[in-house]
This record gives sequence, structure tokens and C-alpha cells, in this order.
Amino acid sequence: MNFVLRYRGPLASNGGRDDKHRIRLALHPQLREMCKTSKPFELALTSGLPEVVMDGRKAKVRANCFFFWVRVGECRVMPLINRPRRCECSVDVAILRREEPGAIIGSGGDLDNRLKTLFDALRIPQQPSELPDNCGTDDLFCLLEDDSLITRVSVSADRLLEPPANGHEDTNVDLWIRVGVQSRLPMSGGLGV
Repeated sequence: MNFVLRYRGPLASNGGRDDKHRIRLALHPQLREMCKTSKPFELALTSGLPEVVMDGRKAKVRANCFFFWVRVGECRVMPLINRPRRCECSVDVAILRREEPGAIIGSGGDLDNRLKTLFDALRIPQQPSELPDNCGTDDLFCLLEDDSLITRVSVSADRLLEPPANGHEDTNVDLWIRVGVQSRLPMSGGLGV
């Protein structure tokens, strides 16, 4: 199963918790819509799903529970690709940025650290200190339980030709993130991916 997520806005190379949470908030409605329109993920919208706690970097959850909420501080987050579901994904990122194509180091920061900020934002926060102080109490869909569930990454970079708009001239990007979801168990039956 494949789908595309889009993010437009600042992507700093030294992205802190506010930067990562901004990306999570931008991707949340897209992930929710994907759950509404994709059979393998529609159960994530079921009310009464269990709430679990983090144990290190892993959520403690019973083996056959494919969707669950993780309490992180005042916020609840749901990883759509998670270990109990035995899914993993490939991520193909097309990043449009203000630097010339091929400019790895520039005023907006180096590309590899910008991608680190993005990958941290794709996973659920693992402790309250990874959330901004004003994150609220809303439920939030995240792509991954942990970024170790990404099995392949492809990145292409090109120049963003849109004029600067909101004061983040050096760090604004337009990201197209193609996610390919695969089951780790080829004969997984009802997993639907």
C-alpha cells in the first residue's frame, strides 16, 4: 500500500521539539483522512482503542492489538505503523528547498540534519520532553511507532522556486513524502497491506 503526505513550511537542520511537533500537526489531518479512505487503516478510527505506555522506545501492548493510543504527557498519539501490526515502510522524500540543486550545505542547514528532523517528526514522541509545552491534549495520529520501522529511504532534492512568504526564507521547504507500507509477514491474512 502506498500513499503520499505533504508538508510545506520550515524544516530546520537543528529542529527542536516545536519544529518536530509543527510537522506532526501538519501531517495529522492527512493521516486521519488516509484512515478514513483506506481499508487497512480504518480500524484506527475505532473508539475505545487501548491506551498504552512507552517502555523505553517500544510501546507495551498486547500482541494482537494493531492500533492503540500512547500517552505521552498530556497528549495521546497513535502510531499507524507499529511493531504489533508487524508493518514497516519505505519513505521516498522529494524536498524542494531554496538552495541550488546539489547544495548540501547552505544557509538553511545541511540536508542530512533536516531529514533527521523530519524522521523524528514522523515517529511518536517517546517522552513528554519531546513535546512543546503548549501541545494541548488533542489526540494525534503519527506515521510511526519508531523510525527504525523505516526500511528504505530515498531522497531527491531540487530548488523551490516559490517566493519567500513568512519569514522562514532559509528553511521553508515543500516536501512530498511517498510512504510504502509492507507487512513483515507475507502470509499475514487480515492485515490488509
